[in-house]
Amino acid sequence: MSAPNRSHHHHSDAEPSQRPTSTRKLLASAIALTAGINALPALADQQSVLEEVTVTAQKREQSMQDVSVAVSAFSGDAIDKMGFEEGLDITQQVPNMNFFAIFGEASSPSVSLRGISLVNFSDSWESPVSIYVDDVYRGNPAGSAIQLFDLERVEVLRGPQGTLYGRNTTGGLVHYVSRKPTEEFEANVSASIGTYSESILEGSMSGPISDSVRGRVAVKSTQNDGWQTNTVTGDKLNDTDSFGYRTQLEFDLSDSGSLLLNVHGSSADQQSVGFAHMGYLEYADPDPEIDAGAPTCSIGRIQSGLCTSESFNMTGAEAVDGKFDPEHVASGAANGLGTQIDTFGTSATLSWDFENITLTSITAYEELDKFLQDDGDGTAIVYFDEQYGVDAEQYTQEFRLSGSTESSNWVTGFYYYKDDRGLVTEAPTTADGLWHREIVTLDSESWALFGQLEYDLSSTLTLVSGLRYTEEERDFTQDAGPSFYADAVDTQKDLSDNATTGRIGLDWRPASGTLAYASYSTGFKSGGFSGSYNANDLATDPVGAETIENFELGLKTTLADVYRLNAAAFHYTVEDYQAQVFISVDEGSVITNAGDVTGTGAEIELTAPITDNFEVIAGAGWLSTGFDSDQIFFVAGDAYTLDGNELPSAPGFTYNLMARYYMSLGESGELVFQGDYAWQDDHYLQIENDPYSRHQAYGLANAKISWHSPTDAYSVEAFARNLANEEYFTYQNSLGSDWGYGVWGQPRTAGVRFNWKL
Repeated sequence: MSAPNRSHHHHSDAEPSQRPTSTRKLLASAIALTAGINALPALADQQSVLEEVTVTAQKREQSMQDVSVAVSAFSGDAIDKMGFEEGLDITQQVPNMNFFAIFGEASSPSVSLRGISLVNFSDSWESPVSIYVDDVYRGNPAGSAIQLFDLERVEVLRGPQGTLYGRNTTGGLVHYVSRKPTEEFEANVSASIGTYSESILEGSMSGPISDSVRGRVAVKSTQNDGWQTNTVTGDKLNDTDSFGYRTQLEFDLSDSGSLLLNVHGSSADQQSVGFAHMGYLEYADPDPEIDAGAPTCSIGRIQSGLCTSESFNMTGAEAVDGKFDPEHVASGAANGLGTQIDTFGTSATLSWDFENITLTSITAYEELDKFLQDDGDGTAIVYFDEQYGVDAEQYTQEFRLSGSTESSNWVTGFYYYKDDRGLVTEAPTTADGLWHREIVTLDSESWALFGQLEYDLSSTLTLVSGLRYTEEERDFTQDAGPSFYADAVDTQKDLSDNATTGRIGLDWRPASGTLAYASYSTGFKSGGFSGSYNANDLATDPVGAETIENFELGLKTTLADVYRLNAAAFHYTVEDYQAQVFISVDEGSVITNAGDVTGTGAEIELTAPITDNFEVIAGAGWLSTGFDSDQIFFVAGDAYTLDGNELPSAPGFTYNLMARYYMSLGESGELVFQGDYAWQDDHYLQIENDPYSRHQAYGLANAKISWHSPTDAYSVEAFARNLANEEYFTYQNSLGSDWGYGVWGQPRTAGVRFNWKL
């Protein structure tokens, strides 16, 4: 949706010919000056983030308002204007969307859509909310966040996408599209400094190389000292030292064909996140004659760091004045905490237009090298220190044919995926030996055929139907070294999966600018194996596929020609939901088909230009999820079930609000004031729904003020995130009946940024 016209007209009661000569000269000068200013682009128009975004949610370019899918989209310009530093920052402005990272954003970013997310931390698994970058699926999203800059747009598709994307998208997908090479030369640079000695430098350059070749280069470097301090050693934790790059070359092969080459990569070498360690008991050594067992603390005392455990004495290790301090956490890891991630990828996209058909070929290669250390217990005993290593290579190939007639649009294609991963899990001892080791190889190969047809039944009704057939094979090998698991095994296993998924729906366009739709869609997430902490044969057994059925009603409309309103209601059922269920430190965890899950909810999004200089973006999501499971699990001999549990990171109600106000300074440019707020209801952070993982409702507020030059060639902005310094967890894990840990969200930060573009 285009921003409203914000030009202003001034009227005078006197005619110029009736004025004195000096006045006429002054007026002539003013008219000339005004004409010069008006010849420049309207600054408020330039700074508006209310725009009509073109998306490719159905593998062809369409207005977001013309796609019968629950999709939220942001252009790259809007992302820059709103001050989102990373592509994942959009999660605060999308209904029923959450983002969390167990070991830090660079290492293991995970997205939750409508409550569906990756409920385990093993690098052997793929997420049900898929990440795509420039039409290329990222099987392991580690390191992807570093590369999310210089974006053309971001698309968030909610609900199963079992036809055109297909690969494991039972929850939805996030598609990041980078800016492409341009016909005209352009360049931009952005530099910022902020809290914790943060410095970010980002830049890009694009333009023609010859009459038929264009190029683009973009880089980004981020460094900071880390916002956590290790109270044991005094060292910094959770720092950032990352670099990402992307180079693209686009060739015109003929009047109807083009080839786009993309080479990209990233590196990160930093300290891992520090955990908040929590004991669940009032005393570490209860007197059985006085105390009835080991009395459990209240939830408030546990989450304030006032309690202890029988396993480890954590009392007061991180609590200050009876309260946790997220910026000071304990870690006694003998070998330090480190995260190293290196990625490299390349892709070739060939597009060729024939008379009535377009052929698209996307060939891509991705590789990942990751090493991670964390300290699960926070003590110097080195009881639960861990090291994870991943070496992964991925190859994908997609062919598509698409076309249209007067009454239809269609697309069909073939998809191939191959992924080879090597994983090492180790727990060292204080004597530099090995307490536990697993070496795993996991090779996956998959192919699919797909097609979708949109057929106009009348001038207002369109039938949408699609189908996808998928076959997949996985080979799993585990070499168990020394282990604290008595039953740890060497094993070699495999599995084969196939599924037919698709979509059928009806689109109704009763008036210009209005789309109502109803759809039934299905999705499939292939089975797999656990790559970490496999205690016995049960843990290394293959986990079956999960499937989803989703019913959805949606409305997209524009009110009074300027107010864009999108809404959707949905109900889904996931059968054989894949989840990691933790048993204990000694018995490990098991990834299993934990039962069936149902989810019901609704979403609404509104963009509104309230006045010529004031605009608002708002959204809200309602969600109810629940397990139907008859499986029985045991922790320390106690039986429990997931039946009736909510999904983790699935708050019942969320809302977001962003307001932007423009103040003209005439010849001196323009000021832009922005405030945004995102709130989420109480929710659990663990699938077991233990009371220690129930997080109270909280909201995050951010603010920004920026000055833009008259031509918007350069700007300066000051920003603050998490204004109220809200303390919150993004993840929590119980490691037994008497202790666990949580992962803190980032505290208040602030900074200044300078932007220049040519």
